[in-house]
Amino acid sequence: MVEQITPVFLFVFLGYAFKRIKHDISEALTEFVIYFSLPALALSKIRKLEFNDEIFNVILIAYIAMGIASVLAYGAGRVMKLNKRDLATVMIVSIFGNTAFVGFSYVESLYSLDHVVYALVYDQMASFIALLTFGVVIIAWGGGQERGVKEVAKQMFFSPPLLAIVAAIYFQGTVFPSFIETMLDKFQATLIPLVTTIVGMKLDFRAMPLYFKENLVALSIKMLITPLLMLFYFVYFADLKTDAMQITFLEVAMPPMTMAVVLAIRGGLNKDLAINALALGILFSFLSITLWHKLIL
Repeated sequence: MVEQITPVFLFVFLGYAFKRIKHDISEALTEFVIYFSLPALALSKIRKLEFNDEIFNVILIAYIAMGIASVLAYGAGRVMKLNKRDLATVMIVSIFGNTAFVGFSYVESLYSLDHVVYALVYDQMASFIALLTFGVVIIAWGGGQERGVKEVAKQMFFSPPLLAIVAAIYFQGTVFPSFIETMLDKFQATLIPLVTTIVGMKLDFRAMPLYFKENLVALSIKMLITPLLMLFYFVYFADLKTDAMQITFLEVAMPPMTMAVVLAIRGGLNKDLAINALALGILFSFLSITLWHKLIL
C-alpha cells in the first residue's frame, strides 16, 4: 500500500517544491488538463463504457453522499452559530470532494489508469453537475455575488471535459482510426502526473492554523462521517468486492474539491477557511484514504 501511495506523495511534493523554488504554474497546467488530458480520457474510456446498473449506481451513490454531507454540514454550522458566509463555506468544503485531481491520482495508484473511468463518471456526472447547480446556489447565498458565480458556472458547464463526455456517449461503441486512438492514449497518459503536481502547487501551509475548529468539523464530515454512514448503503445495496464500488467508496471519502474552493473564493466566501480546508484535506487524505482502502479490501 505504501508503495502504491508513494508516487502520489512524490508528485505532490514536487509540485509544492517547484512552487516554492520557482513559481506557481498550476493555472497553466490546469488549462492543459481541462483542454487536453481530461477530454482525451473521456473520449477514450467512456466511449467504450457500458452504461449498466453498476454505472448508474456510481452516480446514485455520489448524490446520496453529497445529500448526507449537506445536511450534516448545515446542522453542524447552525450548532456552531456560524455566520452565513462561514456556514456556506463549511458546506461547500464538506459536500464537494476532490474526485478529479486527488481522486484520479489515488485510483490510478491503487488500481490502474483504466479504473479511472469510474472516478471520471463520479466526478463529471455527479460532483461536477452538483457543483454547477446546488453548489452555485450555496455560494450565491453565502457570498452575495450571485452574478459573478453564475458566469463562472456557465463557463464550467460548457467546459471541454463535459463536452467530451457528451461526445463520448454519442460515439459510444465507435472505433476511431488508429492514429486518433494513439493520440488519445498519449494525452490521457499526462493526466495523473499533471493533476497530482497541480495539487502540490495548491498547498498553502501558511493558512493551516486559521479556522482550525471549523475545518476540523468540515473535514470530519467530508472524509470520515459521510463515508462511514455510506458504508450502510454499500452493505445492503452494493458489492464492495467489485473494483467499481471500491473506487466509488473512495471517491466519497476524498478531501474537499479544488474547483469548489476556487468558486467559493470567487463568490465571496471565506477564502482562508476554504484554502485551509483544501490543504489540510489533501494532507489528511494520505492517511485516511490508505485506511479506508484497507478497510474495504
